Amino acid sequence: MNPRFIAVIASVRYIFRSLFPIPYAQKPIGYVPSLNEKPYILSLLVSYLLLKVTALPVNGQIVPDLTLPNPSDVRLNGNTFEINGGTTAGANLFHSFSDFSVSTGTEAWFNNSLVIDNIISRVTGGQISNIDGLIRGNGGANLFLINPNGIIFGKNASLDIGGSFFGSSAESIHFDDGSIFSATEPTATPLLTISTPIGLQLGQNPGAIQVNGGGHSLTAPSIFLPINRSFNNSGLQVKPGNTLALVGGELTLAGGILTAEGGRIELGGVSQGLVSLTPPSGTIDRWTLGYEEVQNFEDIQLLSQALVDGSGISSGSIQVQGKNIQLLDGSIILIQNQGLQPAGSIKVNASELLEMSGTNPSGDISSSLQSEVVGFGPGGDIKVSTQQLLIQDGGLIVTRVFSNAPGGSIQVNASESAQFIGFANAGTRAVSSGIGATTLSAGDAGDVVVSTGKLTLLDGANISSSTFGTGAGGDVTVNASESVEIIGIIPIVLQPSILSATTLNQGNAGSLTVNTSRLVVRDGARIDSSTLATGAAGRINIHASESVEVSGTVPGALNPSVIISSANIVDAIFQQLFRLPPVPTGNSGNVTIKTGILKVTDGGLVSVRHDGRGDAGILKINANSILLDTGAIAASSLLGQGGDLQLHIEEALILRNQSEISTRAGTQDTGGGDGGNITIGSPVLALVEGSNINANAFGGNGGKIQIIIQGLFVSPDSSITASSQLGIDGEVIINNPDVDPSSGLVDLPTQLTESNNQIIAGCPADQGNVFVVTGQGGLPANPTQPLQNQLAWQDLRFLSNPENDSPPLVGWEGLTTIQQEHSSSGVANQRPSIIEATGWIVNKSGQLELVAQIPDYSTNDSWYQSAQCGGSPSIPLDKGDFNLINKISIALVGAGLGSPLTNLGTIELQNPPKG
Repeated sequence: MNPRFIAVIASVRYIFRSLFPIPYAQKPIGYVPSLNEKPYILSLLVSYLLLKVTALPVNGQIVPDLTLPNPSDVRLNGNTFEINGGTTAGANLFHSFSDFSVSTGTEAWFNNSLVIDNIISRVTGGQISNIDGLIRGNGGANLFLINPNGIIFGKNASLDIGGSFFGSSAESIHFDDGSIFSATEPTATPLLTISTPIGLQLGQNPGAIQVNGGGHSLTAPSIFLPINRSFNNSGLQVKPGNTLALVGGELTLAGGILTAEGGRIELGGVSQGLVSLTPPSGTIDRWTLGYEEVQNFEDIQLLSQALVDGSGISSGSIQVQGKNIQLLDGSIILIQNQGLQPAGSIKVNASELLEMSGTNPSGDISSSLQSEVVGFGPGGDIKVSTQQLLIQDGGLIVTRVFSNAPGGSIQVNASESAQFIGFANAGTRAVSSGIGATTLSAGDAGDVVVSTGKLTLLDGANISSSTFGTGAGGDVTVNASESVEIIGIIPIVLQPSILSATTLNQGNAGSLTVNTSRLVVRDGARIDSSTLATGAAGRINIHASESVEVSGTVPGALNPSVIISSANIVDAIFQQLFRLPPVPTGNSGNVTIKTGILKVTDGGLVSVRHDGRGDAGILKINANSILLDTGAIAASSLLGQGGDLQLHIEEALILRNQSEISTRAGTQDTGGGDGGNITIGSPVLALVEGSNINANAFGGNGGKIQIIIQGLFVSPDSSITASSQLGIDGEVIINNPDVDPSSGLVDLPTQLTESNNQIIAGCPADQGNVFVVTGQGGLPANPTQPLQNQLAWQDLRFLSNPENDSPPLVGWEGLTTIQQEHSSSGVANQRPSIIEATGWIVNKSGQLELVAQIPDYSTNDSWYQSAQCGGSPSIPLDKGDFNLINKISIALVGAGLGSPLTNLGTIELQNPPKG
């Protein structure tokens, strides 16, 4: 229906009300007098209506419809639409319009009674409401304006109402008693209710809501100062402590500004469903909205330096609920707590994607969610829930403290992925994309918790907690069910992608915790807990069930990819900028890594370090296996004690290509304390290709290396050392866990051989076969020299009984015997008397003979040949069974081609009986 025709009908109704003073209480709801009831005034009506139609404004119009028992009465006085009438039910005042638009320079004044709590208005004519002027009301009444076709607020739109404002493209408002005030079915209006509104019902295709504006003028002149809000443009604003809510289909703030000083701001993009309304009561002092019954949402965009500001002296709060939510071009959602009470939270819930990207033209305001503390009340938390989080080109989520009060925490739940990419070029500095919790005063910084499936930090992005004051830094916790990837740098300033907790003052840094399946730190990126001043660095705890990979360096530089807790000396410019001491005194933190496979490659580093006099910390690694390929695990100190390394490996530790596991204390310039200790437990340890394990010191004593190992493989160009330049060298202890100390030691003989009876000890390493006899009664002969008349062994034993078949007895005290037995079929055994052998010779046939007396041969005898490289003669033993009793072995030794023992019957090796 044409809006002007509706206006004519409304005017007709107004005239009849004037001419026919019939009490409306005696008329039915929706009663409209017929023109033919008083035909004699028709000519007067026509004249009046012509004048009324020509007086309608062109760009803005507020036209009541005919659907209420007591309809709205709209009069245009100058530039003001004065809205009277309406139907009152208790503290609720109902208005119904066929059209509601306020043009530039005009205002809509709801001239309500001061006893009214809620002004509830609907637009039924099918047209979008265009608001570019002022909407105001009397007293402290709340104003509800619903138009299913949408609402557009221009850059000149403003509010002057005493209570809260709700602008929505809902189809209807639900009340506590079950009644409904509908904009799509206005003719079905029942007796209007006195109860409280409790919900906004949106249809399948609700109209859009848009707020246009020139953008904010916020400034952030320094990282040491809070955001300057004094240049904030007004935009849509409610009185302090009230709620400003915009709920519709797609919601866009194109440079628009929403302000609720210490109040609450609600932005909802809803496709279909009931949005609950909770009025102030008890501990809830503001209207709040709930989306529990909404299944489908619509997109929300903040563009062109849009601002949503809940700052103030009381507990402001903000909630944004949509499908895909974007903050672009330096748009910001801000709560700056200026009072004594705790600030409320910033909650952003995106059913699919939350994106923050870019900065304002000057680069000092990022597209961001920010909570600041400048008063004495605690800061507000920032809570994000989405499937996918994308923060790029300088986008930020930040909490900051500028007072003694604690800062707010940051909680991010991105069920699928969280990506932080790149930076923004802000003139003389680069603004990294990321998350940060910072204190610049005595108040503690808030904690940061990121929970997601996949976390990615690329090209200089960061997640950090830092303290520039006496307050403590917050803890940073990352829970990523699939992976964490921290990769790359900012090319301009070589600033790495980083997960960090840092102190630059007296306050202690927070801890870093990463729980994931797979962790990757690559191409100069860092996981870093550090101190640059007097505060202590925090702990680093990493639990990666599958693997940890630390690889590469900054392209074109030597800066490694690193996992580190440290105390660092920085350059003089940095010291002056942040008022840092020349040498840090705070202690480094400990680093603990638990994973399946740890790979440190291509210059990567895992370390604890201290550049001052404090302790370097402890690095603990528990892994199934560790591979170092041109990588390092290190603990170092310049002035204090070296740190400790504790490695516990289930399978293997392998170092290749000049890799290193080391602790170092001091330099030639600094001297330093004692070297740190290294403890390694692994079934297999391999050091190859110039790799090293070192526990070294310069001025102090060397450290201690203790290795518990089953298999150790060290190439000739690799080493294990514990040394000191000026102090006492350290220890290297290698233990084989196969030795069971509880089983006791082997008894050594009590009757020792005289030194003048020993066989020569020196034995050149010539190649060839040798006949080796080992035992507790003598030493092996030199295979390159002739036999001498020396006692080879002593043999004290009981003779066996020739009448029984018992085996030969072993000599006393474990001394060794060799006994030969021979028997022929059909011949009775006749055992000859035993003559004690005192040596053995090789006869001219090359056969071995045991003799009672060794001849005094010279080396000129023709039968003698010394062992030659490349082979050895055979030693035939061709007589029956040959028994070797009690710790005697026969071996062919040499690098050349040895000859076999041939024609043996049975060779028996026998230990002495116990007892």
